[in-house]
Amino acid sequence: MNFKISNVEHYISPPGLNVDEILNAYGTSLADMKNALKNTVFIHKNSNKGFQMDLAKQLEEHLMILFGTGGSELYVGGYSPTMREKPDVAISRKGRPKKIFIEIEFRPNEHKDIVKFLIGYKKQTLELGILIVAMNREVINKDYSTMPEYNKCIQTIEELHSDCPILVMGIDGRWIPEQS
Repeated sequence: MNFKISNVEHYISPPGLNVDEILNAYGTSLADMKNALKNTVFIHKNSNKGFQMDLAKQLEEHLMILFGTGGSELYVGGYSPTMREKPDVAISRKGRPKKIFIEIEFRPNEHKDIVKFLIGYKKQTLELGILIVAMNREVINKDYSTMPEYNKCIQTIEELHSDCPILVMGIDGRWIPEQS
């Protein structure tokens, strides 16, 4: 079985942040990101890692292609010169000192990712943090009860009352038979 993303929701913090202005500077838009994810089939490789690990890796690759076609480049640095923490995907653009940091989270580490965004914001390395999570964990893996979900991530971000620019994207979909 493979997984097809059929719905992508988004939440922007702080309210009024013009995410498209930021994304346009990196050669894409929110609509482009949502469309690139929507209707994409991700292959379950039947590895010992579990599907959510395969999905996260394939999403990383998918996003690297999206940003690469817009003229942006992968960035190998992290949130802070003194931290060893690096995002799943970091995007840079010539002439822009700050970066887009993307975290794809299907493990119970979403709070850590939000803190990393805050550190990048305070260190002035982050232009936008993008957190991709499941809309409903049961669709991806009903047995994984600690998987972060979209609404919970939004609640956490709202409680922080921060000016840190964060885009949360929730994905939902369905399992489909493999094509022969």
